[in-house]
Amino acid sequence: MTEKPHPPDEPVEELAEEAVEQNPDQQTRRETFELELMEEERSEEGEEVELEEEAREDRPAGRGTR
Repeated sequence: MTEKPHPPDEPVEELAEEAVEQNPDQQTRRETFELELMEEERSEEGEEVELEEEAREDRPAGRGTR
């Protein structure tokens, strides 16, 4: 499958969503996202973006009710 080029004004959040959809592994997904931003010379824009799975893993897990 050939990927189509991203428009230069595509929001970094959309690139992040694509990385999550295409890569089941968290590290591979982050690398894919960062590589895409580097290729588009937009690395700084992605510094604050959390990929979907990263955000979930950073939250404390609920331990039930008391």
